[in-house]
Amino acid sequence: MAMVAPDGTRILDDVSLEVAQGELLVLVGPSGSGKTSVIRAVAGVDEISSGRVMFDDVDVTKVRIAERDVGMVFQSAALFPTHTVRNNISFPLRIRKVKEPTVRKRVAAEARALGLTEMIEHWPQQLSAGHQQLVQIARAMVRVPQVLLLDEPLAHVDRPTRYRLRADLRQLQQGYGVTTLLATNEPGEAMALADRIAAIEDGRIQQVGPPQDVYAAPADTHIAWLTGPISFIDATVQPDTRGFWLTHGNFSLRAWAPVLSSHVGAKVRIGLRPDGVRMVPSSSTRAVVVGNSFDSGHPVTKVEIGSAIVSIEALNAPPDTDIGIRIDHFLVFGPDDKLIVAVS
Repeated sequence: MAMVAPDGTRILDDVSLEVAQGELLVLVGPSGSGKTSVIRAVAGVDEISSGRVMFDDVDVTKVRIAERDVGMVFQSAALFPTHTVRNNISFPLRIRKVKEPTVRKRVAAEARALGLTEMIEHWPQQLSAGHQQLVQIARAMVRVPQVLLLDEPLAHVDRPTRYRLRADLRQLQQGYGVTTLLATNEPGEAMALADRIAAIEDGRIQQVGPPQDVYAAPADTHIAWLTGPISFIDATVQPDTRGFWLTHGNFSLRAWAPVLSSHVGAKVRIGLRPDGVRMVPSSSTRAVVVGNSFDSGHPVTKVEIGSAIVSIEALNAPPDTDIGIRIDHFLVFGPDDKLIVAVS
């Protein structure tokens, strides 16, 4: 499908996605990449310029939003301020004239599942941002929609609450088996929640696959950034009788990949994930500890390799310590930032 703004700007460009029954697919991309536009197009909030939106074998492209069987959770909690938690959750059932005993039963079940029972009679303004998001999720799930759409639902929630909500949301989604499309710009969120992820940039889907596969072999450096912390070292491909070396000043990294034969003498970029580098005291490959910090919420140690600063998994080593390192797996990207090979 495609979406064009009134001024002719192309918002979505030939986006094609299929979400399986009961699957949670995560759209991951930076602000302005088009992920929210995909969510809004599926919901029927925004009209697409070409293409179709299908629910199973039913074309819902021209179906009004109120008539599509979707539940939607927005980035900021959109609760009714004059309704209690109970009435916010029950609203989708009441407008469908569901019988009162069923409404009470369903609301109680959702509140219990999301830890909202004790605040069921509270007003939205009495709730924390995290609890407001829980109410919004409960309201979207209470009638078990055919499709659940989540647009950065945890963006404004504090980090500790966010981790808990991820687990609650995933458990609820799996329990109901609801087909779900979630948009986020948080790599950790995408990796933790998704059955599959779809990396999007400039209104185009760049890569789709299981999170562990995309993490291990991102199609380009941009997708590598989207799927988790990574550091880059510029290097040159040099051959020898047993394979290839990637060299950067005094630093050399052995690579056995035959595909590098067509890149001899070329400049490449080595991509290092923190979990791909570990300390081995006896190693002849040396690095200097620069300091310790957090990257995407995880503790890492910054080390200097040649003239590059690289994040590795946290070590008990103070700054300026000379350490031996071993690189167990890494990525090699070409001058065009496209992946050449993933080496393990």
